[in-house]
Amino acid sequence: MVRPGFVIGILGNIISILSFTSPIAQFRHIVKEKSTENYNGTPYVATLLSCSMWILYGLLDPDDGFLIVTVNAAGVTMQAFYLIIFFIYSSKEKRVKYFGFVILDIVFFGMIVAFTIVAFKEGSRRTFTGVLCATFTTMMYVAPLAALRTTIKTKSVEYMPILLVFFLFLNGCVWFTFALLVTDIFVTVPNALGILLGAIQFCVYLMYRNSTPVVIELEADSFEKQTESRGIDFQRITVEDNDGSSKKRTLSRLDAFPIIRSPSLSPNQSNSVEKYEDDLENGGVN
Repeated sequence: MVRPGFVIGILGNIISILSFTSPIAQFRHIVKEKSTENYNGTPYVATLLSCSMWILYGLLDPDDGFLIVTVNAAGVTMQAFYLIIFFIYSSKEKRVKYFGFVILDIVFFGMIVAFTIVAFKEGSRRTFTGVLCATFTTMMYVAPLAALRTTIKTKSVEYMPILLVFFLFLNGCVWFTFALLVTDIFVTVPNALGILLGAIQFCVYLMYRNSTPVVIELEADSFEKQTESRGIDFQRITVEDNDGSSKKRTLSRLDAFPIIRSPSLSPNQSNSVEKYEDDLENGGVN
């Protein structure tokens, strides 16, 4: 007779693989635009390490480890594929950052494998790796929260990986049920937390999905602060027309940009302002 735990485990494998494939649409967009834009690669780095740890845990569990090993082997393969695409289309800064994270993943995982074999007897290895797996699965569920700050700040859900959040939530529900059936505390705890975090992210998504996005113009703000800090006032300047009469006009920020070629006002650019003032004294603006 087939055990209920095995059936739920098969279902868990299917849902987990679906969760691993959920970012495909996002990566199609990245390839099409040839840029990672504001997408965050942290969830894929965290999931790569989490899946690697669960493979080790499954190999140490002779009873229910087979299903754990198969699904996480698929997870490692797909996360590696996503990260390769992320590296190709990221900026140099992001590429260095995430490449460093992946190297840390590999080094850390190698150290854990060596330490588990050397420092623990056979009976204690599963407990040690189980604690680590629970920790890194929690990280996997927490990682998508990195997109929440951008979502709340911009009031836009464009960069929230909602399919990934949905499948992680569903994944947590199934594996939580599996853990209860086979009585595995190391699978129970992180997946219970995954259900909670998934619910929180759904609430944020529903809150902002129909909101008007906020455009953040950091460069313009920086320009304004720099001009104010140097005592330059572009609000009102008296201009003489060709007929000799004078009038006041208001210069907008767009008027100022052709004069000041860069948002940064360095001493080397002060000649542009002086030239503008000389033009005013001579009777007009060129």
